[in-house]
Amino acid sequence: MKIGVIGEIEGAGDEARLDRLAAAETQGYAAVWLDVAPGVEASAGRSLFGLARIAESSRSARIGLRAPLPADLHPLRLAEDLAALDILSGGRLDWAPRAGACAESLEIVLNAWRGEPFAHRGARFEFPELRCLPRPEQAPHPALWFEPGETPPGASEPGCTGWLEDVLPGQSAERPGGSGPRVLVYPLSSAGGRGPKEWRGELEAWRTRADPDWVLVCPGSDEAHAAEAQRSFAGEIAELNA
Repeated sequence: MKIGVIGEIEGAGDEARLDRLAAAETQGYAAVWLDVAPGVEASAGRSLFGLARIAESSRSARIGLRAPLPADLHPLRLAEDLAALDILSGGRLDWAPRAGACAESLEIVLNAWRGEPFAHRGARFEFPELRCLPRPEQAPHPALWFEPGETPPGASEPGCTGWLEDVLPGQSAERPGGSGPRVLVYPLSSAGGRGPKEWRGELEAWRTRADPDWVLVCPGSDEAHAAEAQRSFAGEIAELNA
């Protein structure tokens, strides 16, 4: 089990949030993700440029994007942008389209990432045979993470199926339907008097019951509190990632 951190793009306060997340690798976190909540006015450009900034400031941490598929961005352009981000990061990109992602758009992105000529005719998009470049650094493509219960297109393909789930202390730890790797998004907080040792005990219980491959800790939406939590818990997290 590896531990990373995830922060939410909101528009206001993003610069401070990106500065904090950019420092996460040096604090011992093994992954840094951006989360774009449904309904938040955060464009694909904002989240992609934010993640590019984190990629440039890190060397080994996985970088990830959890976001709805943007309605105003053609899936071919999205495939190109994500592939370029994977190349920029040296093959460290993970992508988690939010629940309800357009199956047609996902199908186009996966086909585009193959780097082979293909044509498409669907309900929303139609184009003649073309080749979409660049191809991602990772083969066959960046890891894709879906919420439990989804059946994404190409789910049987290598590297295509993993599950990402939000959890809270005290929730059931039953493994979701479907095989494959599992990521848990888990709160990082000193609320209720929990210090790093108490929080680590809760996390170790999740390791025993749920057997996640990754845990992305979420320090909360208040940036001052999130920055303090990310710093104060870093020692425990670096030790878990060692």
